[in-house]
Amino acid sequence: MNRKQIQAEFLLVLAALFWGLAFVPQKLAMAHIEPLAFNAWRFFLGGLLLIPVVYWLSSRRDLQPGEEGGATVHHRWRKCLPGGAILGFWLFLGAALQQAAMLYTTAGRAGFITGFYLLLVPVIGLSLGHKTNRWTWAGIALALLGLYWLADFSQQAQLIGDLMVFASAFVFAIQVLSADYFVHRYDALRLAAIQFLVCGLLSAIGSFIVETPSLQSAIDAAWPIAYMMVFSTAIAFTFQLLAQRHAAPSHATVIMSLEAVFALAAGWLFLNELLTARELLGCGLMLAGMLVSHYGNHTGTHH
Repeated sequence: MNRKQIQAEFLLVLAALFWGLAFVPQKLAMAHIEPLAFNAWRFFLGGLLLIPVVYWLSSRRDLQPGEEGGATVHHRWRKCLPGGAILGFWLFLGAALQQAAMLYTTAGRAGFITGFYLLLVPVIGLSLGHKTNRWTWAGIALALLGLYWLADFSQQAQLIGDLMVFASAFVFAIQVLSADYFVHRYDALRLAAIQFLVCGLLSAIGSFIVETPSLQSAIDAAWPIAYMMVFSTAIAFTFQLLAQRHAAPSHATVIMSLEAVFALAAGWLFLNELLTARELLGCGLMLAGMLVSHYGNHTGTHH
C-alpha cells in the first residue's frame, strides 16, 4: 500500500468514527427538538460550512472541467446543481426516516441497521446491470439472520423504529449508487454542498408542514446540532470524498462498516445502552454479513 492509500484509509476510519458517534447526539437531540427540524438545522448549516471548504480546495486546482479517468468532470456550481439536488432529495428521505426512528429505538441498534445499506448497494445495483456474486448473497443471508436476531418483536415501538431505520438504509443505498454515478461527472465537494443545502431546505419545509418548529428547541439542541453540522456533515463527508479517490474500494467498504461498531460502542459508553446476548449475536451476524459480502467480492482482485 502506498502512502496516499494509507492516508485515504485513515480518513475513512475517522469518517466512520464521526458517523458512528453521531448516533449519540442524534438520540439526545430528540428530547429537545423534532426530527425534521433537527435535520433542517444540521444539514443546512453543514452545507454552508462546506462552501468555504470547496473554495479552499478549488484554489488548489484549476476551476475548468477536468479530465478524470477519461471523462470530463464539471466544476461549476450551475453544472453540479441538478445532480446535487437529486442526491439532496434521497438524503432528505433517508435522514428523515433515520432521525424519526430515534424516537423509538436505541443509538446502537440504529447504527447497526443503518450499516445494512452497504449490502443493499450491490443488490439494488443488480437492477442497474451491476454484477454481483454468491459471496454477496451469502453476506446478505447472514446479515438478514442477524437482523432477525436483533429485532425484538415483543416491543412494538422499538420494532417500528428498527423498521424505519431499515427503510432509511434502503434509501441510503439508492443515494450511494446515485452519488457513484454523479461523482465521476461532477465535482464531488460541490455535489456534497448542494446535497446538504437541498436536504436542509426540504427538511425545513417538511418541518413547517408537520411539526411545530421553534428557535428555542434549536437552542436547546444546540450541541447535538453543532456536532452533526461540523463532524458528521462537513468533516466526515469531506473526508469520505477525498478518501474515495485513493482508497481501495474493498477496504473502503469494510472500513465504512466500522461505523456500526462505533455506534454500538458510543451508545454503550455515553447512553448506557446495554444489548442482550441475543442482540449482540444479531449485531455480530450483521457485521459478519457485511464483511463476507465484501471480502468475497474482492478476493483475487488486486488494487
